Amino acid sequence: MKKALLLAGVASLFATAANAEIKPYIGLDGNYSSLDWAYNLEQAFEDDYQSVSLVAGAKLVRNFGLEAFYQLSGGEKNSITPVQGEPEFFHSRFTAYGLDALGYLPLGCEGKVELIAGAGIGEYIFKGRHVGYGSAKDHSTGYRLNGGVQYNIDENWSLRGMYHHVYTQKSYVDAIDEFSVGVRYNF
Repeated sequence: MKKALLLAGVASLFATAANAEIKPYIGLDGNYSSLDWAYNLEQAFEDDYQSVSLVAGAKLVRNFGLEAFYQLSGGEKNSITPVQGEPEFFHSRFTAYGLDALGYLPLGCEGKVELIAGAGIGEYIFKGRHVGYGSAKDHSTGYRLNGGVQYNIDENWSLRGMYHHVYTQKSYVDAIDEFSVGVRYNF
């Protein structure tokens, strides 16, 4: 009985997907990220980063879609001067990639404005270098919560603003608060 219900559920998913009008898109986002460093590393490494994200996604149905992203931050420099001694210099940056599931709530009759909420998962790679002493790389899984708004200019172009909160697990970074503004081209 359980196998029959499972097979019926899978068959209905495939039937729904076959009848759905899938709308793929690509996009580019500019991001401002604020990192919450663990282990008092905020004295050594910069907290705020600017980055760009390339995205590719698809609206699978009117109110649900999936979006993959690749994010690359700019390098940041920081220095600290101990009470006695010479200044010490630090360089840092991060990259990330992952997948978000997004829900859309169209507003108004025309649906030009949509509220967006979602959740996702990503792989975050933090790179830090203590000049003269060496470097380290930290890989972490990040769990993402997203919220924002999208304005559909026409059938092909959209503008989007989003907030992302990322909880990173077992990392030098506890969490990331991120704001992004971007453009989407819908096929």
